[in-house]
Amino acid sequence: MPPRKRPLEPSSGMPAQPDVKPVISPAPKSTDAPASAPEVQPPAAILNNLKGPEREVYVRVFAAGNKGMSSQDLRYALKLTAPTLTKLTRALVQRGILKEVTDVRHLGKKLKVFMDFSIMEPSPEITGGTWYHNGQLDTDTVAAVRRRCLDQIDRLGAATPDMVHKGVEREDPRAGYSIDQIRDILQTMALDRVLEECMSTGGDGQFRAVRAGRMCFRRGGAPQGGIIDGIPCGVCPRIDECSPDGVISPATCVYYKKWLQMDF
Repeated sequence: MPPRKRPLEPSSGMPAQPDVKPVISPAPKSTDAPASAPEVQPPAAILNNLKGPEREVYVRVFAAGNKGMSSQDLRYALKLTAPTLTKLTRALVQRGILKEVTDVRHLGKKLKVFMDFSIMEPSPEITGGTWYHNGQLDTDTVAAVRRRCLDQIDRLGAATPDMVHKGVEREDPRAGYSIDQIRDILQTMALDRVLEECMSTGGDGQFRAVRAGRMCFRRGGAPQGGIIDGIPCGVCPRIDECSPDGVISPATCVYYKKWLQMDF
């Protein structure tokens, strides 16, 4: 058996180095804050033509954005008397710098809104959006859209808001109503009991155009407190599953048959 070799000893001038793994320093973090969108400033062309209190009023209204600022809020912010503020805002409106808009949430309240609508449009929350004109409900427009929605419901038997919206767009591409606007109209018609919101049961009957399980709208029954409250359908917990051709239907309902045989 050959003799074992002795391990090499480190030289006296070179001490043994421990087995140390290299340390990688993390990349230095950037101290720069993310760039934020620049704040919109009032047009210099307008500011340069305004002095003193008029300038202060304009700057306050501009800063309020598309929701405007009421006379009461302006008076509180600028500590002005009512006659002084009225004189200032009237002058700015006459010069076309501000526009006076009626807040549909408070019809007796006037808001001073920045006039340059190429930069800023009044908020629909203030103006009422599509269904309002100069602070008043546009009943003719609402009635026209309701008729169009009813036409789609009558044609399909039952329909989702998306189906009604597509039908209205197809018949009049220039109408320009959004799906949310059509949904608002359908909801108000449901509140008026003109339509009823229900769940489709599918099949070949009234819900033939709507996949089973989807919420949709169909023609409603009598107004609340009318004859519908006196028949079994008015309190039936399975009414949403009832259809002429379904498993649950008026033709097979024993409660409905008994009601028909009652002597009123």
